[in-house]
Amino acid sequence: TIDTYRIGAVEQLKIYADILGLPFEVVNTVGDIQRCFDRLGDCDSILVDTTGRSIKNAMQLSELKLYLDRIKPDVTYLTVSMTTKYIDLLEILKGFGQMNYNSIILTKLDETAAYGSILNVAYNAKVPISYIAVGQNVPDDIEKADKDKLLNLLIGEGRV
Repeated sequence: TIDTYRIGAVEQLKIYADILGLPFEVVNTVGDIQRCFDRLGDCDSILVDTTGRSIKNAMQLSELKLYLDRIKPDVTYLTVSMTTKYIDLLEILKGFGQMNYNSIILTKLDETAAYGSILNVAYNAKVPISYIAVGQNVPDDIEKADKDKLLNLLIGEGRV
């Protein structure tokens, strides 16, 4: 994780890593990135949790971009809550565009009855929706995005 900002973030992610039986590293500075990659060199994949940032804070976004540029991820997921208002959703997609995300994770599908945002995200982001989160039970409530399930939610015939 590079999220050393939010209170309890490191501890929470460490617990998730322990539950999943995965190694866990904390990056405090951009200079720590290579050290962590070296220690995780035997891993097939490395997931990097970033600090949640406001699109209105240019300094924080610049710092996040610096980390991502150094990490050079193969895939960058933008996580978007389905409880977010449409106008804010558009701002988020635009504001985080500089991070070069190439896939979307939709969260909190279990906390909304209005699924039109799925279509809005798909149309405006112009990148695939890869995963959905339908609850708080990790990892059970994280699912690969399925086109038929998303379409059924949109037309009111599906459930989370």
